[in-house]
Amino acid sequence: MQWQATIDDFLKFLETERNSSVNTRLAYRNDLSQFTDYISQTLPADSEWSAITQETIVNYVDSLAPRGYTKSTIARKIAALKTLFHWLSQHGQMTDDPTLRLKSPRVDKRTPRLLTQEEVNALIGATSTVSQPRSSRDRALLEVVYSTGMRVSEAINLRLEDIDLQANELSCMGRGNRQRKAPLLPRAAEALRDYLANARVELMGNVSSDYVFLNPQGTRLTRQAVWLMTRQYAKVAGIEGDVTPHTLRHSRAAHMLGNGEDVRRVQEWLGHANLATTQMYQPHLPAKVENQTRDLEIAPVQPQS
Repeated sequence: MQWQATIDDFLKFLETERNSSVNTRLAYRNDLSQFTDYISQTLPADSEWSAITQETIVNYVDSLAPRGYTKSTIARKIAALKTLFHWLSQHGQMTDDPTLRLKSPRVDKRTPRLLTQEEVNALIGATSTVSQPRSSRDRALLEVVYSTGMRVSEAINLRLEDIDLQANELSCMGRGNRQRKAPLLPRAAEALRDYLANARVELMGNVSSDYVFLNPQGTRLTRQAVWLMTRQYAKVAGIEGDVTPHTLRHSRAAHMLGNGEDVRRVQEWLGHANLATTQMYQPHLPAKVENQTRDLEIAPVQPQS
């Protein structure tokens, strides 16, 4: 049985019928490929999907924790299996869904890691420690991610046509192909103008690209590169704990709500499908964050050398 062929068909379904993002499909591929590796070793070579029982899946799940997987990761893998087997049942490849009674481990919700405004400023200011044109690019990118609360996948997919510096806002394609507009803080707009006028031209070289944030080869920055740079600058800034681009998104939501912004406007700007997702940031700040923290000094954008 060619397990992977079925997985490929399932991933195609996610793309065409569910409009799932590339990152979502990659996560499903990784989790399900791990499962098919397991059943390839434990079931006869000529087995069909119908040979997979609840016991097979329970044994697989039981094998995960001893290998160091956390409860949240195991829960994600179970969710992927449930979605796959539901699809298989709907398409006549299985009579009974072996995941129907399968329960996920209880995962305690953790408060998202939040940065203070001073830490945000220090993180962005740390971009001045690297040379141009990278300094200007990284500063503009982190400013945009914080200012708009964009997901990193949304930021790296920004195109020049998505920028409106007269209105100080960006258009963004979010999850489920939902288009939204996100406002830019003045300092983010300034950093973006500087980058577009100088550093981006240098990075692009002879390569033609309409992506906003480019690497030294003139092509689009990757998600992994942005995660690595954020962690590097957090270390330079002396910020403890795990700091990722998503930390900036969490922090922006909390800061806007702490400054009295309407929760539904914040939901719209961040592209949260559910209001409850936005509301979870409200209890984690003092009742009022002083407005002056928005304008704390950060290192100025370095001129081109």
